[in-house]
Parts: sequence; structure tokens; C-alpha cells
Amino acid sequence: MKTKTTLKILIVLFLYSFFTIGCSDKKEVTDKKQREHSYFYPATTSNMEQQTTKTVYVPVYSHVYTSEEKYERMGITLSIRNTDSDENMLVKNILYYNTKGDLIETFIDKPHYLKPMASIDFIVDLRDMRGGSGANFIIKWEGSQTLLSPVIQAVMVNNTGNRAFSFITEGYTIKKGTKQ
Repeated sequence: MKTKTTLKILIVLFLYSFFTIGCSDKKEVTDKKQREHSYFYPATTSNMEQQTTKTVYVPVYSHVYTSEEKYERMGITLSIRNTDSDENMLVKNILYYNTKGDLIETFIDKPHYLKPMASIDFIVDLRDMRGGSGANFIIKWEGSQTLLSPVIQAVMVNNTGNRAFSFITEGYTIKKGTKQ
């Protein structure tokens, strides 16, 4: 009798813990997503005087080879950081291409402002192998002539099992222009 009561109590505690932890984790993710977008918001107009436009290429890897037949999957975080302390930057588009050069995803569907000194991240999940070992992002951004250049990087990470891999790639400006 005592064993059955103890077993029932343990089951109830387990179920209570399971549901409590599951519910609170979901709420944190939702709140975080809303906070992240408070400083990265859709642009209503693009009327900056003497805008400068740049296109940045960021090489990324959804997997890296460890031998001819073996590879490690990599999770990708694209980070765009407005380094200017006074001015917004306008992120026009973020495009994700695979090894073959095919467009596989558009990360924003309309221009967004990124507030001064703010950063925004875009994630490609570790399980997403669409990009391949030669994937890349193309980011087009605009700002005033005095806007400092942003830092645009990608971090690739895999920490499954007892091994961990991580490295960073830098964005390269591949096109510059001025809008009048």
C-alpha cells in the first residue's frame, strides 16, 4: 500500500514538473522573439538623403567535410550589427543561396530599419542541409553617407556528442552605390 502511494506521488510530481517546464520554455521563446524585433522593424519609407547602398556577401556552411565521405552538420547564425551610435540602417533584403547558386530562402520580405547599436540574428537550423558547403547570404543595406559600415558575420556551430566545432566568417562588400 505504501509503495503504491509513493509511486502515485512520484508520477504526479513527474507530470507536474514535465508540464510546468514545457509551458514556461514556450513562453520564454515567444517573449524573446517579440523583444528582438522591437529594434528591427519594417520601414514605411526610404527617404534618407544621399543614401549609400552596399551589397554584402557572407559565405556560410550548412556542413563541413571531415573526409571524402564524412561531414559534420553546422547550425548557422547570421548576425547584422549596426555599429553607428546615431543613425538607423536600412536592411533591404537578406537572401540565402545554396552551393549551386540557387536562391533557397528570403529572410525578410520587405525593408527593415535596424536601430543604432542594435544587432539582429537569423538562424539556419543544424538539421537544415539545403545550403551545402558552399552556401551564402547576400545582404543589401542602405544608409546615409555618414552611416558607419555595419559588422555582418556568420557563426557556424555544431556541438553534438563529445565534439564541438565553431567558426566565424566575415561579410565582404561586393557592390557599392549611391542613390540620389
